[in-house]
Amino acid sequence: MIENKYIDVSLHKEILRIGINRPRKKNALTAKMYNTLRLTLLNARENPDVRVVLLHGTTDAFCAGNDLKEFDDRDPNTSSPAEKFLIVLQAFNKPIIAAVSGIAVGVGVTMLLHCDLVYATQNTQFQLSFINLGVCPEAGSSLLLPANAGLKKAAEVLMLGNFFDTTKATNLGIINRAVETKNVLDYALKKAEELTEKSQQALLIIKKLIKQGNQQDVIERMSLESKLFGELLLTPESIDARAKLKKRIQKSKNLDLS
Repeated sequence: MIENKYIDVSLHKEILRIGINRPRKKNALTAKMYNTLRLTLLNARENPDVRVVLLHGTTDAFCAGNDLKEFDDRDPNTSSPAEKFLIVLQAFNKPIIAAVSGIAVGVGVTMLLHCDLVYATQNTQFQLSFINLGVCPEAGSSLLLPANAGLKKAAEVLMLGNFFDTTKATNLGIINRAVETKNVLDYALKKAEELTEKSQQALLIIKKLIKQGNQQDVIERMSLESKLFGELLLTPESIDARAKLKKRIQKSKNLDLS
């Protein structure tokens, strides 16, 4: 097992549970966390004891996106830890189920597009916040969202960057359905257990067939998005937007402490 204090990994009855567990930061992802997630999936791919992966966060947050501080140090000329993780996630050959609660922001939303089954609590709030940071979307979402939901619905969430609810997330093809808040992890686990009872060979072939039609297009779009994302991070607009967001976050923390 790859150890990281913010990523919980356990294997039980052929289900590999991967829990993002950094609640004080709403499960925002750092380079080390991305690296752990990537290596965990690579190991799971080769481990015959793993038949299904169950990805989840904590009660208050699935994932609040990338840790803002790490954007400041990103080298636009090299592949980022986030991109490396997303490439492995996109190509993962076994079923992945996600249980989502609280909030899902940025990459916390786009990674769900590469999961096979996604269930969210009824009060989960989603946000594709890239525009608010002066950057473009990633993880192939600029291709997958329009393909799933149509150009206008995709444009609305990508260009405005507002929060949206589980009804819209379902209509956009991000989640399968909403379930009761207290039951989402149990519900997802039950679906994972169902999958372990199916033919493993047939499941792998079905997943391959489903993704085969647009996989190369998705890979190419992910590469283009990553390049443009890195370039946009260096623009004055993005630098200013991130600085303002950091100040708002710090102000909110100070109010919580007062």
